[in-house]
Amino acid sequence: MKKIITILSLILLTQRIFPQEPEEKKIETLIDEILKKIENYYSSEEIIPEQQIQKQKEMQRQLERIKKQLELLQKQKEFMDAEKFQEEIQKIQKEAIEIQKKSEELLEILKEKQLFPISPTFRFKGDTEIGENDFIEGDVVVEDGDLIVYGRINGNILVENGDVIIKNGAEVTGNIYTTNGEIKISEKAKFTGQRYENFSPLAEIDRITSYNRKKHRTEIRYRQFYEEQPGVDNFYFEFERVSGFKIGVMFPRKYTSIIYRPISMYGYGGYATKLHRWIFSFGIDRALIDVSESLSKSFLLIFGGRVFSTIGTKDDWLISPNANTISALIWNNDYRDYFKHEGFDIYFDIYIQNDFLPDVQNFKINYSNANYGSETTKYIRYFKWNEKRPFRDNPAVYEGNLKSLSLSYRTGKFKLVEGFKKSGFGMFINFERELGKFNYNILIVEFRARLNLSNYDNFGLRFRVASSDKVLPKQKSFELGGFGTLYAFPYKSFEGNKMMLANIEYILKNPVDIFDFVNFFIFFDAGYVQTAEGKITSGFKIKNINEIKSDFGFGFGTESMKTRIYFAWRTDAKMPPIIVVRLSNPF
Repeated sequence: MKKIITILSLILLTQRIFPQEPEEKKIETLIDEILKKIENYYSSEEIIPEQQIQKQKEMQRQLERIKKQLELLQKQKEFMDAEKFQEEIQKIQKEAIEIQKKSEELLEILKEKQLFPISPTFRFKGDTEIGENDFIEGDVVVEDGDLIVYGRINGNILVENGDVIIKNGAEVTGNIYTTNGEIKISEKAKFTGQRYENFSPLAEIDRITSYNRKKHRTEIRYRQFYEEQPGVDNFYFEFERVSGFKIGVMFPRKYTSIIYRPISMYGYGGYATKLHRWIFSFGIDRALIDVSESLSKSFLLIFGGRVFSTIGTKDDWLISPNANTISALIWNNDYRDYFKHEGFDIYFDIYIQNDFLPDVQNFKINYSNANYGSETTKYIRYFKWNEKRPFRDNPAVYEGNLKSLSLSYRTGKFKLVEGFKKSGFGMFINFERELGKFNYNILIVEFRARLNLSNYDNFGLRFRVASSDKVLPKQKSFELGGFGTLYAFPYKSFEGNKMMLANIEYILKNPVDIFDFVNFFIFFDAGYVQTAEGKITSGFKIKNINEIKSDFGFGFGTESMKTRIYFAWRTDAKMPPIIVVRLSNPF
């Protein structure tokens, strides 16, 4: 902003000097100086609306045109009558004065509209939290997420598509701007500045893309509940050792479609090359109740159902589908087990957010009726370099019908946390009752957290407990070992109907400039598996410490930590480390 005012003030100042010295040399020097200032202005990192940029560009074009006229006039000076030459100089002078008048008007507009006067030094994407002990000297910009401030910010704040929440004890010295959100300042917070909610110059909608702020806000509210789909956009693509390549089209579930359309459809359809069969999953959603009183208060009730005839897996929690496709193709490491899955689901999906529950809470009641069948491994390898390391055999499952009723709960924005400057948590609870001959009950509870310790390190953990009162069929049992659980042990080497798992990691940002895109981490894993019938809460009494299997190690990861290499050692035996490459978040 200071650069803008300096440029425009310079132009206004020359208005007083300019008429007194109309010589062509003075005009040329002045124009060069103004053009240089404008060029410097465009190379800056000022955040300004498109309308102002266009006005500045128009002024620049006019000044460049005047300069060319002046250069031409200088070349013709010796061939022109002195009176005629002076007349042309006065015309150029008049045009320059008109540009100066426009500059004066623009300066007044800047003062009236209070354009965002910062050069941001701290940029964040997604939900961001400034801790109680944090102090930021500079301006803050947050894109597509809320900003919660417990500490101090000496600068201005801009939040695009999100809320600004200043907590008790926090201090902000500067103005606060939101382009599509609310500003909430607690009574005991210290704030010296102005508020600008839904700041129109910066919230200007791109007419080319027909951007809809309300729909975009909906996507932000529910984005933590989206699951990664195999493929890209509407192209369905997956490779695994049972089906081979699965290729087709898909239409991911979108909350904007559910809310703003009478009926929303989602799903996929494709062909499995090794099974030589078509697969599909097709669902329909309808919003029965949608109440959005404000950005922080909402209630959404969805009724839906889906039918499917596909190849299913219970291992989505271990690895994302796209990462598993790459791993299976390149290294012959297919970390999922598969079964034939045909049937239908009927469900109620509920989403609640209010002042007492600031994060969106999801409750889901689901009735499932599905037929299961075993599938065998069809591939030994795909690429020749994996001849000595064939695919694992795909285990057989219970073949028959399973009917169940389940209730699940999800909350937290853990999946949205990236980098070192944010904290977040996530919780998942699922209770399932089988309504057929097995008559089992299953309870799964998982808690995940990422704690920001500083801008250079953080702490992550996952704690997962699963239990059943009956011995479970293979497609429902709990397994530990290897990738995603206990990295130093053979894959899925422990199985039962009682399980506990803890994964802990500490990540340190590279402290040196060499290979600064590589981060370092250490980790510790511990797990327990047992088979015992009885109460769902029983079976967790540990008689011997050796019943708990654990490992530890270190590794390296990319800046996002989504791509990692692990070096893992068992704690119960002297063995060489197990090396594991991972292409997705560990939990």
